[in-house]
Amino acid sequence: MIPLDKARARKAGLKARALLSEEERKKRSADITAIVVSCLRPGMTVGCYVSMRDEVDTFGILEYCLQDKIRVAVPKVIGNTLEFKLIESLEDLAPGLFGVKEPIQGQTIPVEEIDWMLVPLSSFDNALHRTGYGKGYYDSVLSRSRHNTGLAFSVQRMDEIEVEPHDVALDDIITA
Repeated sequence: MIPLDKARARKAGLKARALLSEEERKKRSADITAIVVSCLRPGMTVGCYVSMRDEVDTFGILEYCLQDKIRVAVPKVIGNTLEFKLIESLEDLAPGLFGVKEPIQGQTIPVEEIDWMLVPLSSFDNALHRTGYGKGYYDSVLSRSRHNTGLAFSVQRMDEIEVEPHDVALDDIITA
């Protein structure tokens, strides 16, 4: 089988995700949140993206971490990379680049100190390769993170995605 090039995989994954009804996305997001929450432990530092549009909704994960005093750091775009800042409340977020909510303040946490990085994606394959949105922000940090988990809807799975030397495969992907 010939691997899909990244642009085609990204487009197919985004289209499949967009075709899910809002109700279906909410149900699947809740199922993914339940799995993530069952894996969280006191003392962990979690890196978690702030969901937008039709991505797997991460607000339940963020709220759980904040309520249970699990350190949670969210990304802020700085140049061509991401910086992760601890948040203490969802009120610490404001629209940033591309309208994505980012931390307005908070202590910067080195990526190497994040125990579990929860990663958005547009598509993925059985070998745990992912496509993002084409800007390479997560590619710039994944090789330094301890454990990288993609969050996706099962409809975003492709058979095989073309890989480039700088691509970092995920450790696992949680789907519903």
